[in-house]
Amino acid sequence: MTGPSKQALVVGPYRAHNFGDDLVGAILAKRLQDLGYGVTVPRLSEENSAWLGTRYSEDYDGLFETADVVVVGGGGIMSDTSGAKPGASYLDIVATAGMDGLLAGKRVYITSVGAGPWLRERSRMLAYAVSLIAEKVGVREQESYDNLRELGVTDTKLLLGADTALLTPDILSFPTIAHGKLGLQFDVSAFADVRVNPHLPSIVDALGQYARSHTKDVVLIRNGRARSELAPAAPSAERLSYTALEDFLPRLAGMRAIFTSHLHLAITSYAQRIPSFSLYVREKTRRFYEQIGHPERAIDLRVATLDDFKRFIAATEVATCSTAHLSHVRLPVAAPTEDSDSPDGAHTSSSASASCLGRWRERGAGP
Repeated sequence: MTGPSKQALVVGPYRAHNFGDDLVGAILAKRLQDLGYGVTVPRLSEENSAWLGTRYSEDYDGLFETADVVVVGGGGIMSDTSGAKPGASYLDIVATAGMDGLLAGKRVYITSVGAGPWLRERSRMLAYAVSLIAEKVGVREQESYDNLRELGVTDTKLLLGADTALLTPDILSFPTIAHGKLGLQFDVSAFADVRVNPHLPSIVDALGQYARSHTKDVVLIRNGRARSELAPAAPSAERLSYTALEDFLPRLAGMRAIFTSHLHLAITSYAQRIPSFSLYVREKTRRFYEQIGHPERAIDLRVATLDDFKRFIAATEVATCSTAHLSHVRLPVAAPTEDSDSPDGAHTSSSASASCLGRWRERGAGP
């Protein structure tokens, strides 16, 4: 029995094994598989590769030459202000992938990315250069679209959508482990710029006290392998640290609500009709809450107060999901496809349709 005749290479920041990055890579991979591609996601973990049925590879050696299409995404890889260290970025990865794909004669697509703002001129130049190389650039919100337009990227090159993580329950198959607990994720020590907030220590203390007094009703979540920074304050509380999607997603799906400082827990929660509130560490989280029509559920941690925390945690305890849900959110374009019935490259349905991804053929971007 032979495998797929077409091969796709997915490029992204998968070395760190961060939940949000791995999740986006997984959704891109599954959608490409649905389109008949064999998929390789270099540096995605062996556990995740086995679950997804993708080829595991520790490096990129020979993969650009054998790929029929290169898909780069997603997350804040077109920015240098989305990570813990302002000025640092994955733009070198994106630029290298673009050039390698171009030199190998392959079509390159960039999708589900946050673009800008940029602190360094080099970052601006790289973002512009890789946009020129790519067939299309799919961005996850309006500000990213505007940032690239201001660089000089043409509107015919850009497609405005949303983060592919919104399609988590539609593209990935996993059970729900129903426990009805409140998820708490607040790992902010690596973000030095939020320490300017004089209220931060009292917020951290209050959240630790809340976790300790509600030990049986909370789960302490971490986006990576380390334990939650709240664990010392509530050592008896249940913990959920990310190691592999197959184990993490079912337990996450069973939460009744989530309080978080990070973007992709908010996005994944929303996709599964789990309410969330955020004292956020990066502006990309604010953009998402504005996109779904709930800007009141997110406050910049650099200016948040103890009263803000108390108000949010009280709201988290009683929140329910809006019936409007995804109905007004433009879902993302993510990969080339064999057909297209959406001329604008986006989809506005709340449904679980795989066709939300990859509607580029009609605009001349598909293979």
